[in-house]
Amino acid sequence: MLTAGQAHESQSAIPLLDGIGIQRKNGFMKRRGKAVLADKGYSGGKLRSYLRELRIKSVIPYKINEKGSADGRTQFDEQAYRNRNVVERCFGFLKGNRRIATRYEKTARNYLSMVKLGCIRLFYRRLHN
Repeated sequence: MLTAGQAHESQSAIPLLDGIGIQRKNGFMKRRGKAVLADKGYSGGKLRSYLRELRIKSVIPYKINEKGSADGRTQFDEQAYRNRNVVERCFGFLKGNRRIATRYEKTARNYLSMVKLGCIRLFYRRLHN
């Protein structure tokens, strides 16, 4: 999913989660995962209530200016949150490609194609190491 450069990612989080499908071993698609790992930028109530409604565990730390745990908010799983670095390293690798990092491409179609090529390159590199 590609959004405008000035749009915050949290606005497209729910449509993105609705479009995810995880293939099971039996070939059928599972429409939702067990948990969503995200950074503090996604800590808004709208996403949290959406995840709670679908019974998906939210591993999202609270912002420092949000109310403390005395108000009954649940603590997030710090051990699971550490796995988020895999996604961050992927974005770091993709931004190592100058065309992606500096957005040389004029059209969204071309930019998304460059991101896909970067993902293929990352997959190929991991496959042969």
